[in-house]
Amino acid sequence: MDIKYLSDDKGKITGVFIAIEEWERLQKQYNISEQAPADSGTKLQQSLAEAMKKVKPSDDEA
Repeated sequence: MDIKYLSDDKGKITGVFIAIEEWERLQKQYNISEQAPADSGTKLQQSLAEAMKKVKPSDDEA
């Protein structure tokens, strides 16, 4: 299993990433029938946009 650890800017592990194929296998193996909330894609997109603003200088700063 290929596991990737996610960490914050201080190096503290905050999450784990596994490939979707592994997740689907685990769902079948352990009868996990969790569904993502309908708005999860929108929340993710907003979070990513905010994160990008923090790391990418705006055009007038460059």
